[in-house]
Amino acid sequence: MGIGIISTKSGDFTFQSADDIIEFIRTAPQNKNDLWISGEQPYPCIAVCINGEYAAVNFFQNDAGEMWLSYNDKNEKEVTFIAEGDEWKPDADAVIALNDAFSCIREFLNTYERPTCIQWQEL
Repeated sequence: MGIGIISTKSGDFTFQSADDIIEFIRTAPQNKNDLWISGEQPYPCIAVCINGEYAAVNFFQNDAGEMWLSYNDKNEKEVTFIAEGDEWKPDADAVIALNDAFSCIREFLNTYERPTCIQWQEL
């Protein structure tokens, strides 16, 4: 992994390992706010929304609109997240387990490509 940058409402934080990023997410009070994670360049990047044990992940390939949203056809629970300061309630099939989001973050930071550890729906 190269450099990983997390952008939050509180500012940008730079990390040298996926483990450090995941520990930061686990221990920092996020209040359901979204986290943007990238490498040294702004794209590709992922945006992770977290609420308790649930998450929704967006993958942005570039600034031209190529993006995907996490997909989980086994989830039926509706979860509300905060995205860019506003409440966001995606379709239930976009909600994944928080641990799956951590796997996504880890894979993204190793490849800087769309993670293959979860399913995606193109937007």
